[in-house]
Amino acid sequence: MKNKIIPYNPKLKEFARQLRKNSTLSEVLLWEKLKQRSMGVQFHRQVPLLEYIVDFYCHELQLAIEIDGVSHDFKYDKDQQREHQLEKVGVHLLRLQDQEVKSNMFSVLMSIKETIAQMQHKDPNLNAEKTPLKSPQGDNSFPKKEKLTHKTIFEKLFSEGKTLKEFPVKLIYLNTSFPDAVPVKVAVVAPKKKFKKAVERNRIKRLLREAYRLNKPLIFNNIEGNYAFIFLYLGKKDPDFRQVEIAMKTLLKAFVNKEFHEKID
Repeated sequence: MKNKIIPYNPKLKEFARQLRKNSTLSEVLLWEKLKQRSMGVQFHRQVPLLEYIVDFYCHELQLAIEIDGVSHDFKYDKDQQREHQLEKVGVHLLRLQDQEVKSNMFSVLMSIKETIAQMQHKDPNLNAEKTPLKSPQGDNSFPKKEKLTHKTIFEKLFSEGKTLKEFPVKLIYLNTSFPDAVPVKVAVVAPKKKFKKAVERNRIKRLLREAYRLNKPLIFNNIEGNYAFIFLYLGKKDPDFRQVEIAMKTLLKAFVNKEFHEKID
C-alpha cells in the first residue's frame, strides 16, 4: 500500500531537525523502543504534518504518537484543535504521558502495540506484521463515541448508580442502554471545590482518561450489556499518574468481578 503524503509547512523542516537533536528524556526512551521497525512498522522522529510537528510518525499507518509533558496541561484546547486537524487528513493521534513513558514503559508499549494491531486489523492491505486482537472493542483508544455526554444518564448515575472505591478514584456505574449500542460510555470528574483552577482540573481529568484508556480492555473483553461510568477523583492534591493507574486497574477488575463474577488476574 502506497503511503499517503500529508502536506506540511516547509518552514517547520529546520525546527524539526533541531527537535531531533534536543530530544527530551521520554522521547529518547521511547525512540529506543520504536526504532528499526521494533514494532513491525517504521516510525520516524519529529515529523512535520500540516502546521504541526509530531513526536513520532508511522507513514504506512498514518499513526502519530505524542508525548504530553506538564506544559500540555496548560494548552488543552490547542491540543484538541491540533488533534482535530490531523484527524481530518486521516492521521490517528495516540497521546502518552511523559511520566508514564519514564516509569511504566510496559503499559506504554502495550498501548502502542494494541493501537498498531487495531489499525492493521482495519486495513488488511498493510504490509506490516499482523497482530490479532482479542476483541474489536479491546483496543486502547478512547474515541468520542465512548465519552458520556447524556445529561439524564449523569443524573441517574448520581441518584441510582452503584459505587466502587480505590483511593484516589471512585467509580460510579449504571447498567443502561445507548442508541449507538456502545458497551461503555465514560465521564471523568475533578471537583471544583477541591481544585479551583481549571488547569488543575484538566490535568486530573487527563490522567483519569489516560489511565482508563490504557486499561479499558479489562472490561471490554469481559463485559455484557451497556454501562455508563463516572470516574471521580477523591484526592486533595495533584495525583501521581502511577497511583491513578493502579487505582483504575483495581476498580475495573473489581467491577468485572462484582457484575459478571469473572476474576481477572
